[in-house]
Amino acid sequence: MMPMQTAARAETPAEWRPGLRIREAAPSPANSKAISQRAAYADVLRHASGYLQAGWRWLERKRTQQISSRRLRVAETISLGEKRSVSIVQADGVHYLIGCSTASVHLLAVLDSPADVAKTAAVSEVTS
Repeated sequence: MMPMQTAARAETPAEWRPGLRIREAAPSPANSKAISQRAAYADVLRHASGYLQAGWRWLERKRTQQISSRRLRVAETISLGEKRSVSIVQADGVHYLIGCSTASVHLLAVLDSPADVAKTAAVSEVTS
């Protein structure tokens, strides 16, 4: 009779199934080219989005600077018919009521207090 082996021998995973060895597949030249192109496209998109975000922030800053630095603005305009209108214009914090036509612009009143502006706006809402 044959003696039994008492010591266990350690097996490596490669010895478990010698016919089925799992190896990492070497990337084919076409596959590696596609992967590098995708990586290049991803880099381009990442940089483009960064530039777009920076441009958007710059535009927002410029817009807020322009809004805060405006000295002249049209608060309200009402059309009186063909090519005629009445407007409330604010210049350096003072409100002016002006009348406009195709041939001229006339200052109708200087609206000193906010009550005058509110009264003029209320009258304009009633007439429109």
